[in-house]
Order: sequence, then C-alpha cells, then structure tokens
Amino acid sequence: MRFPNTTLPRLALPLALSLLASSSVFADAERLGNDLRALVAEHGELTIGDLSTSLLGGETRAEDLRFESHDGETLLIERYVVEGDYAHPDTVTLKGIRVEGIELEGAPQELEEDLLLNIGSIVVEAPGSAVPPLDDETLAEQWFQVISLAELSLDHPEGKLASLVGLELDGNFEDEEGGLSLEALKVDLNRLIALAPEEERTQMRMVSNVLTDGSGQLRLDGGFDAQWAPSGEREGRLVSNGELALRDALSLALDLESLLALPEGAEVAELMADGTLLEEASLGGGHLVLSLAERGLFGRLMTLGATMEGVSEAEYLEKARTQAEGFGMMFGPQVSDLLHGLVDLMAGSAEELVVTLNLPAEERLESFAEDPLALPERFAMQVEAR
Repeated sequence: MRFPNTTLPRLALPLALSLLASSSVFADAERLGNDLRALVAEHGELTIGDLSTSLLGGETRAEDLRFESHDGETLLIERYVVEGDYAHPDTVTLKGIRVEGIELEGAPQELEEDLLLNIGSIVVEAPGSAVPPLDDETLAEQWFQVISLAELSLDHPEGKLASLVGLELDGNFEDEEGGLSLEALKVDLNRLIALAPEEERTQMRMVSNVLTDGSGQLRLDGGFDAQWAPSGEREGRLVSNGELALRDALSLALDLESLLALPEGAEVAELMADGTLLEEASLGGGHLVLSLAERGLFGRLMTLGATMEGVSEAEYLEKARTQAEGFGMMFGPQVSDLLHGLVDLMAGSAEELVVTLNLPAEERLESFAEDPLALPERFAMQVEAR
C-alpha cells in the first residue's frame, strides 16, 4: 500500500506565507533607502552600503551610511535601524555616528581644524515614521519628542574638548509625564582656551578659574521631571522638580506646584510640546521654590571682585552689602533680602539660598510683564539664607 505524500502540502502554506512576507519585507528595505535619500537630497549626496530586513519583518536597517553635504561636512552612520512596523515604528536607532568637517560659527580656524563629533547611539521612541518628515516642521519636531543619546564626544587633534555620557528627553506629554536628564557633560576649558585667539585667553582663563576652581575641567549634571494631574475638563495640577549641578561651583534646585486652567479647546500635551503651557494657561495658585547651594563659586567671585577693585575681601563684602541696601530702597525689601543672601553666600556665612514664590490665582504669566518691578510683592517672595 502506498501512502500519499503529505510533506509537500504541509510545507506549501508556510512557504507561501514566507514568500508573501518576504516581498513586503524587501519592500520595506527599499523604502528605507528611498526615504533616507529623499530626506537629504537637497543638501548633499548619500551612499548606503547595505539595506536589509529581518526574515519575518520587525526590523529594517541601513548600514554604512555616508553623507557628503554641500557645505563640506561628512556624516557617517554605522547602522540606522527601524524596529516594529515600518509605517509606525516602535523605535528608530542610529549607532556609530561620526561628523567630520564641523564648522562652528564665529570659532577660530585653529578650533575648527579637524574637529570631530562622535555619538555612540541615538534612540528615538515612537517617532511616528521611519525618517523625519520632509515638509512638515511640526511633525519633524514631534519626531524628536522622546529621544535618548549616549556617549557623545567632541574631539580635536589636541585632545577631547567635550563629552557627554548621556541625555534623555521625554517631551511627549500624551501620558501626562515628561522630563529631561543630562549626565556628565564635561568641557575641557584648558584646551578651548589654548585654541582661542591669544587676545581672548586671559579673560577666558579668568572665567574658567572661577567656574572650575582652577582645574579647567567643567562638569554639569542635571535632571528635571514634570507631571500633569487633571482635575477637570480644563483644570489640572502641574508638578515639576529637578536639579542642575555644576561641580565645585553651585547647584540649583527647582520645585514647582501650580493649579492651571487651560484655554478653551487646548490640550496640555500640545501646549507642553510648544513650550507655551505657562504662557497660555491661567494660574490657579501654587508655589515655586528655587534653592541655590554654594559649592565654591560665590567664594571665588568674592576673591575675584576684591582683586579687580584693588580692595580687601572684607571691604568688598561691605560695599556689596551697602549696594544691597540701596537696591532695596529702590525695588523693595524682597530684592534687598535676595541680594543680602547672595552676599552671605560669598562671605561663607550661608551655604544655601532659598527663594519661595507664592503663585497668585486667576492670573496669566504674561500679565506680570506689565509691571516687573512689582513681581516680588505680587508673588509674596520670601528669601531665606541657610
């Protein structure tokens, strides 16, 4: 007895499905190449080493990209990877980015010579398309709303000028949360000064010494978060906090909580994306607390100021206190308290200055611009030196 051969029928359906899938897969790879070339067509020439898509789809990539701009810059990208549905990808990742021939406006030729920008990776979350839109500026801005960057460096033949471990930006407020974080931004001021025109070096070195306590190595870390808690169709509470720290110099912390009423028909996500939330919304009360902590900067400012004026540090502080009293007589006691607090930071009698503003209800921020001198009183500003 002969049994029918069922192997071919069992294989036929998967094989047919694979062929159908692979045709759309290959189409995605070709589409990526066309979209990338169209993106830069007016600005230079792009060559792509390889285009491919995973067998079952889900990942489309371009490798060994080289873009030569009309301005003489060269952009190299090891991999450009689109993950998820090509039309609506989950992420777009660029790896191994290198920019050669960078031109910095106003920079001396010594600084621009052989300047290189290297970026380990850029990841864009839910961008809406595989490449940034060509003719829609709003959509192009939205493409970069949620992005992370890792391992950036700006290099010169004399050595590394600046580096950044990581940056993360969440500007998409659709989930009512957003934020920005900056990790280990380092700038070698010594090398920048050595490459600057000779007539500018003395002033630059003076600023560097004040900012870095003479090390010439500037380091900045920071992070800010914001949350929106709706309490009605147009009302809600905005909460934001964060800190910016300049190593061996100062730190600045922010704590904001405010009730807001949105304009008719407005969406908080759109206003946050435009950066106009606080301009368009009406205040419903709340507070803003700014904390300035001394980490060495103000003490060095006092020494520098006394040296430049040719007086002792005690005389310089006394003069600063007298000026604070004078400004207080002109602009009010809150301004006097603020300036006295800054003098206390220079003198070392305080380590932190805390400024608290009570945000009034039923006001728009633009209304405060009409009479800026009255702001300390209208905000019931309180200053505390600790």
